[in-house]
Amino acid sequence: MKKLWNNEKFWEAIGYISLALCIFGQIAVGYAYMIAQTAYLVANGWTVIRSFKLDLPRADKVRNVVFLAITIALILIRIFSKTS
Repeated sequence: MKKLWNNEKFWEAIGYISLALCIFGQIAVGYAYMIAQTAYLVANGWTVIRSFKLDLPRADKVRNVVFLAITIALILIRIFSKTS
């Protein structure tokens, strides 16, 4: 497993998978909001991990953390607005 985490091709694949999930989320958000947000959550979570693992510039790390926080906030807002 350690070798996988240090494999550049693995992180490249994670980048493409994250892109695909974001595209899916954009398409699905109008029809299946929570499914789309879940896709964003996974994509943004992987992107944050990838940013730190590849030691990307601070601006990239901050952007990815902010996008993850926005996704979490949108999910929480949806959950709590439905129960109120």
